[in-house]
Amino acid sequence: MALKLRLKPCERVVINGCVVQNENRRYTLTVSNFAQIIRGSDILQEEQAVTPVRRAYFLIQSMLLDPTAAANGTGLAAEMMANLYTAFSRHDIQDRIARAMTHIGERDYYKALAALRPVMEYEDTLLGTRPAAPINESERADHHAGG
Repeated sequence: MALKLRLKPCERVVINGCVVQNENRRYTLTVSNFAQIIRGSDILQEEQAVTPVRRAYFLIQSMLLDPTAAANGTGLAAEMMANLYTAFSRHDIQDRIARAMTHIGERDYYKALAALRPVMEYEDTLLGTRPAAPINESERADHHAGG
């Protein structure tokens, strides 16, 4: 199944480690096979990885961007995810962490990152660095439907 990326003007995307930048207009790029892809707006800078969830996100992001990191980071990622799972008591947050770990096992690092984004938002809320943002109801329905 092909993936259609709708790029905004001047938006960057990393595909299998290659940085691609759009020109000054919208563009749709179709990726016909599985590839490690991340939008520039989803990339966390190393200096931003200052909390447990952000450190886990950064590690998984590194695994997406660099095959060597992927080969060496799986055990550390599993340990970090287990620690996060036990640190949070909300079942929906634990569910997201478990889902991220499943995606790591499948080497689908983008989906692992996507599963962790709401966990990062929740962590920010707990730390008082960002207002609470409820988890999207359609995302919850997708998960329960097996999505």
